[in-house]
Amino acid sequence: MLEAIAEFLFRVVGQFVFEVVFYGLFYWPGWLILRVLTLGKYPPPLSEPHNRYFVSGIPLIVLLAGVTIYFA
Repeated sequence: MLEAIAEFLFRVVGQFVFEVVFYGLFYWPGWLILRVLTLGKYPPPLSEPHNRYFVSGIPLIVLLAGVTIYFA
């Protein structure tokens, strides 16, 4: 029983941290990068549905590509 409660708490805290850090920190740089690369076509305004996790993942991809190119 205690294990189920601990697992639930870890899952809730982990999801909260993921949402705050990943979405809160990386969404706007991803928005800017995608706006520049797509010449203002994507992502749409926040009121329209779009994949916010994809937009938030773009800065990580750019960072990994930059580190790979730098150390290659």
